[in-house]
Formats: sequence, C-alpha cells, structure tokens
Amino acid sequence: MAAKAAKTAKESNFLIRWWKVVAVFFGEVKAEMIKVAWPSRDEAISSTWVVIGAVAVVAVWIFAVDKITAVTMTGLLKLLG
Repeated sequence: MAAKAAKTAKESNFLIRWWKVVAVFFGEVKAEMIKVAWPSRDEAISSTWVVIGAVAVVAVWIFAVDKITAVTMTGLLKLLG
C-alpha cells in the first residue's frame, strides 16, 4: 500500500518536475543570449545584402542550367523522334 502511495505522489509531481525543467531551460537560454555578440545594424544589413546577392547568383545559375538542359533534351528528342 505504501508503494502505491509513493507511486501516486510521484505521478502527481510530474507537472511540478516538468515546470522546473522548463524554468531551468529558459534560465540557461537567457544566460546564453546575454553572451551572444550581436552584430550592429550596419553589419546585419550588409550581411543581408550578401545573402540576397548569393541567392540571386545561384538562382540565375540554376535557371541557366535548367534552360540549357531543356533545350538540349528538346533538340535530342526532335532529332531522335
């Protein structure tokens, strides 16, 4: 009977234990966020433009390769068919 009571008490404390774990997690997140070296506004803007430029270059490259492949395959199919 005592074992059953201990088990019931342990199960009822699940939410309390879970909230303690969540509180510890967010406390650690806050501590880590303080340590972060955040970029300045100018650094963030320039980095954003670099990413936008890189995405544009890759998009143009993929478009060109796709068109070249499509034209080549169409030509081969017309030649063979």
